[in-house]
Amino acid sequence: MASGKQSPRQKMINMMYLVLIAMLAMNVSAEILNAFENIRKKLNTSANTALTGSKSFISSMKEEIDNEVKNENKTTNLLLKDTLDDIQTETSKIIALLDRHSTVLRDSISGVEDGTGELKKKDDTEHNLQYWMGRGAEQEANGGRGAGEAYRLHQTLDKYSKFLFDIYQSQIKDPAAKSALKVEDWYVALDPDKSQTHGKEAKTWEQYVFEGPLIANMAQLESIKLDVYEKEKELLNQLNERLGVATFKVDKVIGVNAPMATIVPAGLQFQTRLFVSMSSAQIRPTYTSGSGSIKMEDDGSAILTVGASGGVIGADKAEGKQRYSATISVPKATGGNEVIPVEGEFTVRRPEIVVTSAAIQILYASCGNDVNIDVPALGDLYDPVFAVSSGQVIKSSTNKKRVRLVPTGKECIVTVSSNTNGQTLKIGDVKYKVIQPPKPGVNMAVNGKPYNGSAMVPKSSRVQVRIEPDADFASGLPEDANYGITSIEVLAQLSLGPPTPINRINSAGQDATKAIAVALGSRISEARAGTKVYVKLNDIYRVNFKKERIVDPRFSEVERTLSLVVE
Repeated sequence: MASGKQSPRQKMINMMYLVLIAMLAMNVSAEILNAFENIRKKLNTSANTALTGSKSFISSMKEEIDNEVKNENKTTNLLLKDTLDDIQTETSKIIALLDRHSTVLRDSISGVEDGTGELKKKDDTEHNLQYWMGRGAEQEANGGRGAGEAYRLHQTLDKYSKFLFDIYQSQIKDPAAKSALKVEDWYVALDPDKSQTHGKEAKTWEQYVFEGPLIANMAQLESIKLDVYEKEKELLNQLNERLGVATFKVDKVIGVNAPMATIVPAGLQFQTRLFVSMSSAQIRPTYTSGSGSIKMEDDGSAILTVGASGGVIGADKAEGKQRYSATISVPKATGGNEVIPVEGEFTVRRPEIVVTSAAIQILYASCGNDVNIDVPALGDLYDPVFAVSSGQVIKSSTNKKRVRLVPTGKECIVTVSSNTNGQTLKIGDVKYKVIQPPKPGVNMAVNGKPYNGSAMVPKSSRVQVRIEPDADFASGLPEDANYGITSIEVLAQLSLGPPTPINRINSAGQDATKAIAVALGSRISEARAGTKVYVKLNDIYRVNFKKERIVDPRFSEVERTLSLVVE
């Protein structure tokens, strides 16, 4: 909002303003206020002179354009008259706004003496500051720019400057020269640099211009008028250089759209060459498109590249139609530009998604299912992006085609897309049914041998329990086929009542796929022959690849309770 160059005249005014403010601080009030009034009047006279010059210059340019049409049948610059009218209109709006502010300062804040018309309150700073910067805390709003008329004026001036700049830049044909232009150089409202504030605390344009007496602000408004006319004149000078440029004639302009292919696999790029069937060394068409990217060619044509989206392919369909559009803007001999629309469509064919499992052919819930997903038709352009409907997807750090799926629902839909030309293009979906891992077995061994629960065993026997994973599951997903038991209780039928707890083993954290020793306890050594002993497993859980414990609710209490008889 505030950077760029200042004219020598503005620099001089800034210096005068600083000097006058310094003198004002020394209480030389009456003389200083009168000096500001004199400056305001001189600047107003200069602004009126600039207005007259602007009107005269624009009028002479329009007359020159009319002469070109009448005497040379040259209509190249005919539409320039509309541009001149637009410039004059926007400048008039700015000048009228500045005049309205001056009127408010004069009539509403200061007031004038009857008869003489002199300002009553040239030195007003309080109400003047509130008008420009806002009241109280509002003066610090917007980064010190305030919330009053100064802030709004700044924004309006910036929009006006951008309006002039856009027209100026549009007339530059050399791309390097055009890119070197800076809109900041056209701004009228500029924050002061350290040289202007003599190294003191930095101020915004609003503070620097309007933190002063009312009459000083009125002088500044006249100064801003001159800045506006100066920028307008710079643009008018550039536009005036167009007058006298050689004409060219093209009877008809046709936009040509030449696709390089009409069927494209989803995820790849569709390309078409755009050009116009005419030629002139004095004109060069410009191309734009909201459908894809444009690359200009040296011969004046352009390549439009559009990512082929799988989203246009309907469900259970192999292909679909994708539309695209572009516009070609060609300068006309009569001035202005002719805009030629170009539209077309191409066929997007669904590429085959080849899915192979790294270890298994199904997806298990809450497990790390490693899957290879490839789209051979894309070749080296395949840069996959995976997403799942319910669960988590983990991409491999070494193989872009490998992905680990961790489903949590009853169905897992894997959406396969590919990054192409800066866009993520959907290729298709792969659906999986999700099942629970196979239920493991619960085994007990006595003295190193499997125990069937019927034969009597010595009271001093070594008892072990073990959770045995399904063999195929353990082979396919070894990181997910780990099991544990939170705790093990030993109970014995020592009397006619219910079984009595005689020992408890905290087995949480132990690998239950290996044998866990179960001590029967000292009370068993005193038990009578034929005493029935129960080994109860509390909460059998699975440990997945992320070291998460997942309790298996499928085991009934009967399945978790093993029994033996001592002799």
